[in-house]
Amino acid sequence: MKPRTWSVLLVLILLLALARHIWLAFYVHPYADDFSYAVAGMRHPLLERLAQEYTSWNGRYFSNILVLRSPLVLGLERGLVLYRLMPIALILLTWYAFYRFLSALAGTSAYRIPLASIALAGVLLLLHGMPDASEGVYWYTGAVTYQVPNALGLILLANWITALRDAQRAPDLLWWCVQSALVITIAGCNELHMAYLVIFHVGLLFWCRKCVPQAQRIVLVLLLLSIACGLVVAIAPGNATRGANFPLRHDILRTLGYSAAQTGRFIGTWLLDPVFLIASILFVVWRRSTPNARVLFTPFLDRRAALVLPVAVVFVAMIVTYWPTGLLGQYRTLNAAWYFFLPSWFAMLAVWEPRSPQWSRPDILPRKVLEGLTIVAALMFLFAGRDGQLTDDLLSGRAGRYDRAITERYALIAAAIASGDGTRLQLPIVEPLESLVILPLSPSPDHWMNRSMADYFGNAQLNIIAPTPPAAPE
Repeated sequence: MKPRTWSVLLVLILLLALARHIWLAFYVHPYADDFSYAVAGMRHPLLERLAQEYTSWNGRYFSNILVLRSPLVLGLERGLVLYRLMPIALILLTWYAFYRFLSALAGTSAYRIPLASIALAGVLLLLHGMPDASEGVYWYTGAVTYQVPNALGLILLANWITALRDAQRAPDLLWWCVQSALVITIAGCNELHMAYLVIFHVGLLFWCRKCVPQAQRIVLVLLLLSIACGLVVAIAPGNATRGANFPLRHDILRTLGYSAAQTGRFIGTWLLDPVFLIASILFVVWRRSTPNARVLFTPFLDRRAALVLPVAVVFVAMIVTYWPTGLLGQYRTLNAAWYFFLPSWFAMLAVWEPRSPQWSRPDILPRKVLEGLTIVAALMFLFAGRDGQLTDDLLSGRAGRYDRAITERYALIAAAIASGDGTRLQLPIVEPLESLVILPLSPSPDHWMNRSMADYFGNAQLNIIAPTPPAAPE
């Protein structure tokens, strides 16, 4: 196969795989906190509600703006269209973050097409291995709280790499404004990214003391800004109110023990995933077999730091989860850990690639074999694991049936409220999607999700009763 034909075929497969994720976005519907935050956003002035959230629930000063001004505030008819566009926007933003990061590593604009393709593969690998893709991309409230700072965090890192490559020249005003805005935004999204931000700048300060002493003052300024923004989140009075719901919180032994165990569990799960394993092997072989590959992935880390980093990003996520709650809880923090684990893992491979004579040969695999294996790996984004479930959801019509069933629910709720005498509504069964984990409404009408949905449609007193979810097959 000619190199150009191979490249075109590979990009087409990757684009087809990505198109499925975008296609799925047109079938998703809001759930859980989406409705409760939309109601709060519609009924209260923004600043008033932000102050209430800060004093009674959490200190997430930026992501709270996004959830209180979600598309659903515009009403379901217009809001649902925008709601479904948000996962697409997040996927594209994530692709840009990967591309921007790879371009910074390359230090040149001469490899735009290869870097764009690698960034595309990175997004697909992220979506393939994401512990909970619904919370990571498709559920608005969770996605804007965690995936937005994920993408912005990699852009911030890319800007640092670009600046440190030319540390002899002071960054211009635009760089300072962008980096400061990114720090303020990321820190204000959630507690995990606030912690990541502070820890990263502390580590960067120590790295600069050894490798780029002239950049220490620049790092120190943004470290202090990160700490200041982090304190705004950490000292919010609402944190205590929310923490009161978790009796196992602030147990140091439980936190350390469970964090270590869960770190080993999830890293082990990711390393045993066939798609991730093949991608890792191909990455090492590709760096050896492809001219200019080393230029694209010049490591900044020494061997010890590179080995610790993938474990550290997951362990920190577990600490931030277990310390305030004592529980693993929802998987959005794990999605963030997986996001930063990916570049950390491949950076580690770049530093620790095999040094044996056999692996050091630039022609370790014939070009045609390497190209064939790459095509096979790309095809796995269509059929392996959750990707296979996604393909089945779309091609079997399950996604369409789910969309129609939820739309029918909306009509039933609206009709019951419009009738003026409906106080109890039994909803029909909805066939769930296989590729997304979506919290169902409760059989109890007093469950907060049922009340939130009824309230959004205009009558919080309507008793919405969902069917009992079918038991999982043994």
